[in-house]
Amino acid sequence: MRLDHGQFFGDYQTQRAVGALQLAELTPTVPEHEVHTHTHGDGHFLLLVAGHYLSTAKGMPTVCTEPVLISNPPGTRHRDCFRGLAGRFLTLSVPLVQWAAVDDAERLSEQATRLSGSALVAGYRLRRELRGWDSASALVVESEMQLLLSESALQTRLQDHRAPAWLARAREQLHDACADTPSLAALARTADVHPVHFARAFRRRYRCSPGEYLRRCRLEGALGLLANRRLSLAEVAAQCGFFDQSHFNHAFHRAYRMTPGGFRALA
Repeated sequence: MRLDHGQFFGDYQTQRAVGALQLAELTPTVPEHEVHTHTHGDGHFLLLVAGHYLSTAKGMPTVCTEPVLISNPPGTRHRDCFRGLAGRFLTLSVPLVQWAAVDDAERLSEQATRLSGSALVAGYRLRRELRGWDSASALVVESEMQLLLSESALQTRLQDHRAPAWLARAREQLHDACADTPSLAALARTADVHPVHFARAFRRRYRCSPGEYLRRCRLEGALGLLANRRLSLAEVAAQCGFFDQSHFNHAFHRAYRMTPGGFRALA
C-alpha cells in the first residue's frame, strides 16, 4: 500500500496547506491489527502528542507513550500505528522535491529516525500555530520545516559511523552523564588525544563545542522530565545539572524560544 502526499490513517481534526506543505492534526481511526505495511512517497514529520505508538524508527522504544518527533524520509516503508484509538498526532508532509533539495546540500538520513529535543519543541510550535492560524502562519510553518530538516541532518551526522571511535565515545560520555560537567582535559584524556585536537575535531564533526553539546543534552533531558507534572520546575532544573531554576529558564528559552512552563502547558 502506498499513501499519497498528506495521507495518513487518521481523522483530520485540523489541517492547513502552505503551498505544497501539508500540516494536520489527527486522531487514529484504524485499529492496530488492520494497519498493514505501507509506503510514503513523500517525506513527513510526525509529532506524537498522546497515545501508545508503535514505531520502527531509529531511537524509538517498542511502544512509545511520551511526546516524540519522528522524521520519515521519502520512501519510508513501515507499519507504524497506534495501540488503541485513544491517541493524537501532528503531521507535516514535505514534497519529495523540497526534501531532495535539502538532501543535496546536507545529507539527511535514509531511514525513519527519532529527532532531538529541538525538533520536538518545533513540533509543538507547529501545533500551536495550527490552532491559532493567522496571516503570518505560513511563514512560521516554512521556518519550522527548515529547522526540522536541519535537525534531521544533524541527527545524521551524530549517527555517522565514519566518526572516529574516540570521538563517538566522548560524545556518548557527555550524553550519558549530562548532569556532570567534565573538563576539556578530562574528555581529551578519555579520548587519548590532545585537548586542542579534541576540541577542533568535535566542533568539525558535530558543528558545536563540547560545552554546547552538553547543554543540549541537559535540555533534552529536561523535556522528558517536564512531562512529569509531579516534578516542579526547580526539581527538573536540579536533576538536569542547572545551577537553579532561573538558569534553567534562561537556557531553555534561548534554545527553544519558549519557557519550560510554556512547553509544559503545550505538552
